[in-house]
Amino acid sequence: MEFLWDGLREALRLLVTGDARVFHAAFVSILCTVSAITLAGLVAIPYGAWLGLHRPRGRAGQVFFLRVWMFVPTVVVGLLVYGLLTRHGPLGGLDLLYTRIAIVGGEALLAFPILGSATYAATRDLDPVAHETARTLGAGWARAMLKALGEVRISLLTAVLLAFARCFSELGVAITVGGSIEMRTRTLASTVVLDLSRGRFGEALAPGIILILLACGITIGAGILARESER
Repeated sequence: MEFLWDGLREALRLLVTGDARVFHAAFVSILCTVSAITLAGLVAIPYGAWLGLHRPRGRAGQVFFLRVWMFVPTVVVGLLVYGLLTRHGPLGGLDLLYTRIAIVGGEALLAFPILGSATYAATRDLDPVAHETARTLGAGWARAMLKALGEVRISLLTAVLLAFARCFSELGVAITVGGSIEMRTRTLASTVVLDLSRGRFGEALAPGIILILLACGITIGAGILARESER
């Protein structure tokens, strides 16, 4: 028990004193996660809305693929991105391996199916007649889509929270294509693993506390959105 208390005291000391390693890892985690969700959302949300509103042929197969991709382990996604960015891969000439851009790309692949499938699930229940009526009255496709997305904004915000949680706490992509380089590409999750492997329990616990606080915040946010949706 003393071991746990000593580790907790050391973790709190690092957080209170603003340890540079921990807070830089938090900065990298936030920057990469926000960038990845933004990048994925620009494509996944319109794509999901197109599937839900227009119901094209073959949408069942596309939705099945999105849902399967949601459960692919992050380390497998990292392995695929590594294959693209390694020196012998098709994008090796860009020299992006072990950079934040590589992490963003990998995390965008994690966020895409969450945002796409959630948007599809939310918009498929909307009345397609309303969407077509808006188009008939002169609204362009983009404007009509934005109108439809506005009606399911609570569901979209919930999906964004879930995507943020998956990307912010993931480990496979961060280590595989980020390399966990100190003060460059090291995230909170990779900091936990690295410090623990070196026997530094207290130092590993500090970023772990931040991850736990994030989980609490996302849970509270999801609950608020759920109550808002019921209203």
